[in-house]
Amino acid sequence: MTFIPPGVAAAGIKATGSLASALIGRYRPTGVPRLGSNEDRVEAYRRLLNASARSFGHAYQFAHLRREAGRAAHKVLLGQLPQAWELSSELIGALQGVRLCGSVHVIDAAETLVAATGDLDLNEKSADCFQRQVEAVVAARDAFLDVCRDDLAYTARWWQGRRRIKERRFLLEQAGR
Repeated sequence: MTFIPPGVAAAGIKATGSLASALIGRYRPTGVPRLGSNEDRVEAYRRLLNASARSFGHAYQFAHLRREAGRAAHKVLLGQLPQAWELSSELIGALQGVRLCGSVHVIDAAETLVAATGDLDLNEKSADCFQRQVEAVVAARDAFLDVCRDDLAYTARWWQGRRRIKERRFLLEQAGR
């Protein structure tokens, strides 16, 4: 029976331990999103879109009820204020999620969307002026969606010629209707 000198044994254990820790450190389970991964960004973008849609819908109903019913709706509207505060805090939280994992151009589009949603004047008496504000929110949402699609590589790239031709045909058919 041969004995291994203690120095060699210690070096072997150290090498084995560092090799095992390196392998364990590189282990990434499937389906677990990491910060900045596609799954993480998709979830943050979806959360912002859902929060902005809920906030926009609530603000639209709030303003419409106030404009159409006038003072008769004040008690109902006062009861909805806590929900409006909750929706606005959810919108800000979703924006923070995009800021955490999004790229610079996506963050800019997200901030524009949140600003347009927040700029809705719920006390606006003129339906035409309020409609222009609504159109600004819809345009900001569409711009945010386009930037997200580009960021997540959902749009056709320059080397995907066949896909680009199909998309162009589809868009031309849609415009022709």
